[in-house]
Amino acid sequence: MAEKSKIESLQRVFPGKNLVRGKPRRAILWSICGTCLICLQLCNLLLISDLLSNGGTVQLEAGQYDEMLQLLPGSLPEHGTDDVSYNLLLKDRGILSTVWWSRHTVLGWPLAELYKQTFVLRSNRSAFPTLIAMVVLLGFLRGLIVSHVRCLANTTAMDVTSHLRHNIHRQTLRLGPSDVQDTRSNHVFDLFTVQVDRIRDGISQTVRTLVSAPIELAMLLLFAMSLQWRVTLQCLVPLGFCWYLVNRQYRRAAARQSLMTAHADRELRLLAESLRKTRLVRGYGMEILEQQQFELHARRFRSNMAKLVGDVSWSQRGTQLLCIGCLGIVVYLLGVRVMVADMDQNLPSAAVIVIMTAFACMFQPLKSLTALPRAQTIASEAAARVHRYLNMIPEVGQAVGAKFLQPLSRTLQFESLQYSLHDKRPLLNDCSLQITAGEVVALVSLDPLETRALAYMLPRFIEPQSGRVLFDGEDIAWVTLESLRAETIYVGGSDPFFSGTVMENISCGNADFAPQQVIEAAKQVHAHNFILKLKQGYETVLGEHGDDLSPGEAFRLGLARAILRNPALMIIEEPQELLDDDTKSLLDDAYNRICVGRTVLFLPSRLSTLKRADNVFLLQDGRPHAVGPHTKLVKASPLYRHWEYLNFNEFRSNGDDSD
Repeated sequence: MAEKSKIESLQRVFPGKNLVRGKPRRAILWSICGTCLICLQLCNLLLISDLLSNGGTVQLEAGQYDEMLQLLPGSLPEHGTDDVSYNLLLKDRGILSTVWWSRHTVLGWPLAELYKQTFVLRSNRSAFPTLIAMVVLLGFLRGLIVSHVRCLANTTAMDVTSHLRHNIHRQTLRLGPSDVQDTRSNHVFDLFTVQVDRIRDGISQTVRTLVSAPIELAMLLLFAMSLQWRVTLQCLVPLGFCWYLVNRQYRRAAARQSLMTAHADRELRLLAESLRKTRLVRGYGMEILEQQQFELHARRFRSNMAKLVGDVSWSQRGTQLLCIGCLGIVVYLLGVRVMVADMDQNLPSAAVIVIMTAFACMFQPLKSLTALPRAQTIASEAAARVHRYLNMIPEVGQAVGAKFLQPLSRTLQFESLQYSLHDKRPLLNDCSLQITAGEVVALVSLDPLETRALAYMLPRFIEPQSGRVLFDGEDIAWVTLESLRAETIYVGGSDPFFSGTVMENISCGNADFAPQQVIEAAKQVHAHNFILKLKQGYETVLGEHGDDLSPGEAFRLGLARAILRNPALMIIEEPQELLDDDTKSLLDDAYNRICVGRTVLFLPSRLSTLKRADNVFLLQDGRPHAVGPHTKLVKASPLYRHWEYLNFNEFRSNGDDSD
């Protein structure tokens, strides 16, 4: 059932009917042309081999000259005698020998017409270079066609995966803000890059293989049968049996090798365990026992590795012996036809060479068809992962008939909020609190996810599983997301900047903001000075291929982006990285400007920010435990003192100073 589901996942991405539409259909037509060129190359090889083996000489028995004249009227000079009771030797006749012995085969008529219409093929001196030139030309054209088919397959796969990446990007915009734990980004990055690339490779290989391999096999087989169908069918029996046994042996050897490798790895881990026990061994005088155990596991490891190497070696030898045996049978069957005394049943050595070449050409398409299920399985597993992500339903959606929200002006209320993660871990449990508009509030908790979950509910990055969030008595679940997020801005301490100029990072590409407005916003949060020191000021490109910023600079850039929109409510999550003294003082002054005339909620990492807040809300087990100014809570709440000590004691080495 699971395997069927995976196959259906790949078919949802690339249905089988798409193989006969658009670019894949063109690839099929080009593959047919390419396979025809292979057959023409084999035909050229037949002509060249026969020309080299007999030197363009034809030995005619009594009465056969008239038959040849009927086959090739006007292409041969009259012999000038009526006596047809003798043997006749025709020399320097180009490809005439091939035309003559193939007259009773499928190739007979086309070769006869070619000989009649092409003068250069009637003598050795002109036929040989002409045939060589044709081989080179056909090989060049074949290479162009193969390259074009591969390009069509790759383009088809890229079209499909581009659509997938577009869907993943759109889904991430819907689901990303609700990632309270910030753990989904790595998974999404893996889907967007590794898994989609696997789907692309699988689709590309599927198109390349299915549009060309069956056609090549069929036409190569038909070409070989056109020379001598009985011998071709006789040779197919041992070759097919050999192919079946080789693939079966390969699968069994791979399974055996995997099992033996697992045993060897287990013994190797046991050997490595001794490296961690040195203190116990030396402390308790266990050197002899430990040495005995080490030698025991070392012998087992060597034994398993020897078995693995031996199994691989015997498997390779058995496969080689099988292939040699089958090849011997094929050579025998073809050789017998060469040595037949009856000229009508005789098979020229040139035809044997071409038939064996045709069999050799079948190897690559057969190999591609054999490898295709593995590639499709990998692509199917990747497609299943992508579809599981795309089928996820976002927590937040806009209600039908939602209305416009006015800026917060009186109170912000949280009523009986309940929220748990997908692993059923509760973050908010009947959480109720009220904030007066214009207040500066700090939200703290022993579990930072609790305060983050509460803050994420304000711009509706996540939804409460029960309870309400009220702006001036208005339930924000029934207002438009656009109006809510225009007046409720979240500034994350670890928010990345976009790949683009500094101006674009602050304005977010919104042409409604004039450059002077962007500069004024940067000045308010003390970002203007460091921006001017960049290579090209506000036109400096940031991102993967541009300049980088320090955590303090990136945070101030985020503050400028938020202050430019002049929201009524700002949620500021301070960065956890260490900040230098200059950055701290600049942030303190920026906060003085930001907090005027608006409601600000801090998720603080600095003690000075706590002291700035009008009220500090301490959450414990998902509900308010203590509320009040910092100075009051330090005296009245043991839990708050414990939290403060954990985050701001002077011995803490991985946090900010208690400024």
